[in-house]
Amino acid sequence: MILTGGLQRGTSPSRSFLMFLAVSSVVVLMGLFGQADAYFTPPDPDVYYYTQKLDHFNSTDQRTFTQRYLIYDKYWTNHTSSSKDSLPRPIFFCPGGEAAVTGGYEHNGYMFELGAPLGALLVFPEHRFYGDSLPYGMDSFNSSVVYTLSIEQALQDYLVIIDFVKQKWNVPENTAIVAFGGSYPGELASFLRIANPDVILGSLASSAPVRYHPFINDGTKSGAFYSVVTETFAIPNKACPSLVRSAYQQIDSLIETASGRQTLAQQLNLCNPISADNIDAERRILNLWIMNAFASLAMENYPYPIEGSPAHPLWAACNTLQSSVNNNIPIVQALALAIGVEYNISGEATCNNVIQEYYPCADITGCGGGDDPNSLSWDYQSCTEIIANIDTNGITDMFPAAPYNFTRLIEYCSTKWNVVPQPTLIPQKYNFTQATNVIYSNGLLDPWFPGGVLKNITGQSVTALQMHGAAHHLDLRGSDPNDPKSVRQVRQQEANIILGWLKDHAKSFFW
Repeated sequence: MILTGGLQRGTSPSRSFLMFLAVSSVVVLMGLFGQADAYFTPPDPDVYYYTQKLDHFNSTDQRTFTQRYLIYDKYWTNHTSSSKDSLPRPIFFCPGGEAAVTGGYEHNGYMFELGAPLGALLVFPEHRFYGDSLPYGMDSFNSSVVYTLSIEQALQDYLVIIDFVKQKWNVPENTAIVAFGGSYPGELASFLRIANPDVILGSLASSAPVRYHPFINDGTKSGAFYSVVTETFAIPNKACPSLVRSAYQQIDSLIETASGRQTLAQQLNLCNPISADNIDAERRILNLWIMNAFASLAMENYPYPIEGSPAHPLWAACNTLQSSVNNNIPIVQALALAIGVEYNISGEATCNNVIQEYYPCADITGCGGGDDPNSLSWDYQSCTEIIANIDTNGITDMFPAAPYNFTRLIEYCSTKWNVVPQPTLIPQKYNFTQATNVIYSNGLLDPWFPGGVLKNITGQSVTALQMHGAAHHLDLRGSDPNDPKSVRQVRQQEANIILGWLKDHAKSFFW
């Protein structure tokens, strides 16, 4: 699932939340992640570029590309230890995900709030094939290049960047490195620790769906994702899911006739007419376009406005749907107004351009829109290593039933990319059950949470934390006055665990 945009909000940083006291070589966390005074906005980064090897695993391939990375080093350079027993300055590292790195930087305020009093050096490399790190423009998607778009290659990029940054910033030997990430970057953060425990001290993996893969032990049950979307959509008004079901029934009826298709295009305010050439394909695209809006609204269902989006946008969509029906607006048109909370935040769009708003791809939750290279990159990854068995059943969710069909995925990926999906490769190679020093946090309003790690793994320092009233990786965002109490509490727990790792590391190497 690609979330486009930086998702940035706010103007001024909040007050400092953390105070540290060094007593008998023990760092005691004195402050609490209490209610913030204002939303914390990360300060502007410095932007750098690194000449990265295209294929780390082929010594004869000398091709390179330019990889962007962001640094914030003011905490690092301005930090002064108050005591010889103070914790050594760490590196806080966030692997880039399936979009430009600037978005990941902007919605990881927690790293800054925790890193400031510790004097942390904050490092944000961009994922290969995304943002400014697309190797060779659209030629990157030629078969001779795109095969290097893999998790294994990306992780190696990050290790190379870590070594380079340590040299460039004169980082002392044995400096602790903690990885942070939400969603796909959360998975990458955990993979970095699992594969390289000698490099990464520990990881905070928020909303990381490491169990959302088909054909694995203890995987995620069918229908889970859109069941959470539906349950969350019903919170402000239990009637809202039934209204969506009614709208789908009307869509199914209208799409069968020429006059119905014309009415449907008008009520959905589509920019282009609905083709009669393949009704089933047109119906499926419309279904996915609508589902994509609800998936995005559910993931972004934060308790405060972001870039024009209202607070709790999924609930705003429910209220729009219900009020429209109450005002005798046809049900399909009411549905279009509801998903406009996602597709027409500004209110300036004159019509809905389905092709620009939803790129049909291997990930049914969406790959972005139009011909954006990020969309193509995510489509390729969703055809190779990042395989999620997301589907709908029309019973526990409000969408037309579409059972998971791995055979159809194979056909699509073979035709589109000439590849065969490998759904068990990554779960087996970076098995979360073998992890140590990883925090897996999940918000219970997030449709990805059923695919997360929801239980502690005893004896391995793997901690599972859940947040009521929280959407997609809300704990990683900067503190806000509207954050639920559960999020503030989880941030405090995460801080305590990370500080414990840093203290133990300092005892081994510095104290």
